[in-house]
Amino acid sequence: MKTCYKLFVLCCFMAVYNVQAAVITVSNRPGDIANFTSISDAINAAADGDIIYVSGSATSYGSFTLAKRLTLVGSGHNPDNDNGLVSQLGSVTLVTGSSGSEIIGFRIAGISWSNPSDVINNINLQRNNIGSIAINGNSKEWIIQENIINSISSSSGITFEENLIIRNNIITSSISNLRYSLFTNNVFTATFAGAFSTIQFNSFSNNIFFQNDLNSDFTNARIQNCTFNNNIFFGSSNPTSLPTINGNSGQDNIFANPQFVNVPNNTFDYNQDFNLQGSSPGINAGTDNTDIGLFGGAGYTVSGTPAIPEVTLFNILNPIVPQNGNLNVRIEGKANN
Repeated sequence: MKTCYKLFVLCCFMAVYNVQAAVITVSNRPGDIANFTSISDAINAAADGDIIYVSGSATSYGSFTLAKRLTLVGSGHNPDNDNGLVSQLGSVTLVTGSSGSEIIGFRIAGISWSNPSDVINNINLQRNNIGSIAINGNSKEWIIQENIINSISSSSGITFEENLIIRNNIITSSISNLRYSLFTNNVFTATFAGAFSTIQFNSFSNNIFFQNDLNSDFTNARIQNCTFNNNIFFGSSNPTSLPTINGNSGQDNIFANPQFVNVPNNTFDYNQDFNLQGSSPGINAGTDNTDIGLFGGAGYTVSGTPAIPEVTLFNILNPIVPQNGNLNVRIEGKANN
């Protein structure tokens, strides 16, 4: 039965990604069926463009260096399936050759680079829970979406244009040294002064700044030459009108309680509900006429489950099959778009 299930999952991957890539499976759970038990071994065996599916497990798969263009897919950072097991990674180091990679559906200690001369472009980080993201300032055109992230930073002193798209994330601590990037439909929850540091020439739209200390960060020029449109600012240390100093500008911002369904404090946990109440001033108030915050724009998936079909039931109806007979299988599933 496990073999049939694995084959069905592989078919789902091929249908979703619509590529001629190999699909490689990894599981370190005792008794599970997979190509590899080690993610490093799977990466070593893979070719550019391959897809590596990493099963949820109670044991971390550890740290590794990625030097190929691969798609890594986990179980989701907060899966709502029956076993609830998460695909956990240690530190992921990106080096030359990893441009174009995707990392989807993991809990990750951190993502970083090792060589200042490496140029690592077009990385997609989606539906992960990530401790920290450190981006080489020579790199461009990353998409960071639907994640829970503690901090994002770029190389200190680098003045290149990062051209990042950072959308529909919960960011719980700091962002620093980021320039020429787009922040949209995020929720920022850091409360300390200096959480926003060397933020220049960025565009912020449809975000919620919840209990931040932006008064200090604006006044001390930690935020410069940025545009703020249709954001919500709330908290005693947030501005009550947009400070048009140090080149910052914007319009149609809201300075009021966003009225989350259930976010009582700034310490993130999975019991919080970042949906907006019906009376929220952020309902349909974004630049695109969707809600301000996580669930507007491209949207947000609470479970972090990758956007592939998920099998919810797989039953063999006739375990004894006569010669030349048919194996009858009942399969049920759901989409995770």
